[in-house]
Amino acid sequence: MQLTLYTEDYFNAAHYLAGYDGKCSALHGHSWKVCIWVKGDEKEKNDVGILWDFNNLKTLVNELDHKCLNDVLKTNPTVENLVVYFYSKLKEKDKNFLFKVRIYESITKKESFCEFGDF
Repeated sequence: MQLTLYTEDYFNAAHYLAGYDGKCSALHGHSWKVCIWVKGDEKEKNDVGILWDFNNLKTLVNELDHKCLNDVLKTNPTVENLVVYFYSKLKEKDKNFLFKVRIYESITKKESFCEFGDF
């Protein structure tokens, strides 16, 4: 039987878009929201009964919180590249699971996001 888990977390980070013709080319910050879905077979639960530890997301978020994303990512830190970064980090650690990642660039009434994943 397939289990689907969901978790979300937030972090604050700055970035700028090199080569972009507009105000986002200047250093600025966002409150980012990261949403993660994880699918895996219930037979893969550990001895405690956990399929995937929600703290895995907290670990990734802590690597970016209060940083300049340009100093962390090897690509221009667009929301599109950031969602692929999270997905790649998750798959690198847990190849047997399916992941979907959604990232909101700002937490406001106007919601914009990018989504990437296996399902």
